[in-house]
Amino acid sequence: MSTVSEVFLIFLHIQIIFWCWIPSTISIKISPCARWNTTGEIVAGLGGRGNNPDQLREPEGIFIHRQTNTLYVSDTGNDRIQVFTLNQLSSMGTTVIVNVTYPTKIYVDDDNDGQTIYVSVRNEDRVKKWVKGAPDGVQVGGECLMCESVWVDKEKNVYMTSVTKHCVYKWSPQTNITTVAAGREFGQGSGSDSLNSPEGIYVDNTSGTVYVADYANHRIQKWLKNALNGTTVAGFSTGDQGSDAESLSYPTTIWVDDETQVVYVADSDNNRIQRWLPNAFMGDTVAGGTGMDIKI
Repeated sequence: MSTVSEVFLIFLHIQIIFWCWIPSTISIKISPCARWNTTGEIVAGLGGRGNNPDQLREPEGIFIHRQTNTLYVSDTGNDRIQVFTLNQLSSMGTTVIVNVTYPTKIYVDDDNDGQTIYVSVRNEDRVKKWVKGAPDGVQVGGECLMCESVWVDKEKNVYMTSVTKHCVYKWSPQTNITTVAAGREFGQGSGSDSLNSPEGIYVDNTSGTVYVADYANHRIQKWLKNALNGTTVAGFSTGDQGSDAESLSYPTTIWVDDETQVVYVADSDNNRIQRWLPNAFMGDTVAGGTGMDIKI
């Protein structure tokens, strides 16, 4: 082992020890040192590929509604949104939205009159919103070419990712104005001010910070509110692709622990879920990495 590699491993070990002490001083839902079972359990799609209630076809997005412990699935190949209860696992899903053309990601928000479902609809180049009891969804925000992902903050601003325009949009329901929250419109690139075919997004509800899975740059970018440039929090800032602990390869989806700032990444081409501690030079694998196809 080279001296550089030894230094990296020692630094990572020190980071893990430091972050593992955090749960004793503050309250968090997931320990930065948590370990997962190496064998996954199927909670949706037990019937395999198909369009029956116990089946899915090319699902692309999931969302867990914490208040009801319910799993929402973007059943992309069946043009529908399915719901599965996690309190008592059942093989059968319930269809809550039908005839939505190529849905990708989902966000479920709580309103006074019930849950509101936001869906990025790739083939329609838009985000649509379904309120409880509505027979169809309505468009929110402007055009979002090859719309891949959606998120909603506490002020009900809607964030949407345009793969074709290489940026993340933010739509305000108060002003009905859409602005660029990350990247540059049609500004494809690997610089700190640019994105390349971005996919998944996550928005910190406290700070308004936007995290972006910069798909074709093989990195995760963090954009502070109103910032003109992003910083790399996972992968190489140069956009280099790889399969080692320091690298990512076509990341699609991210989730961030707001309290610890630990970043979890669906590293699709490496078939694994990676966890990156704040300011870390490398991540560690918490799931996959042994040939499973990870696309969430």
